Amino acid sequence: MSMTAIASTAAAIHDDVARNLSSRRHDEVVEINLLLPSHWADELFALSSQRQQSVGQLLRSMIGQALDSGAAAG
Repeated sequence: MSMTAIASTAAAIHDDVARNLSSRRHDEVVEINLLLPSHWADELFALSSQRQQSVGQLLRSMIGQALDSGAAAG
């Protein structure tokens, strides 16, 4: 399988999720290894390219939305 990782060291600071978490501490980060089915990874890379965002930005946005909606429901 040949995929090129998309990375940006400044992505955590510049994406919408990070801006929305201004009241929370976001100066500490944790690296999480993630195993995905290969077709999910392919679709994620395609979506990343389409939206002109890094995969990390997409995932942080999705996780942030899920956490926000979970907090609102709970």
